[in-house]
Amino acid sequence: MSKTKKNEVVGTIVEVFQLLPDPIEIRNTKSATFSYEIDGKYYVSENSITIPMRFEVGDKMTIKYNVDHPTEIFTKHYFVI
Repeated sequence: MSKTKKNEVVGTIVEVFQLLPDPIEIRNTKSATFSYEIDGKYYVSENSITIPMRFEVGDKMTIKYNVDHPTEIFTKHYFVI
């Protein structure tokens, strides 16, 4: 099994999806698609990732992308347990 090679990039949120309509709901979840530039070429993610509830369209966030398939993105994890 090969491991996916990932790099980091700062992306801009272009669309958000919220599971529940009430933003104050404790169990609510928000996900987003991103646009980002890699080596002078612009991409829009084909998948969405979970983001903090405070983020909105236009906000920037560091994400990871698949080096071999740049439109596939992943959440950047700060802690590994």
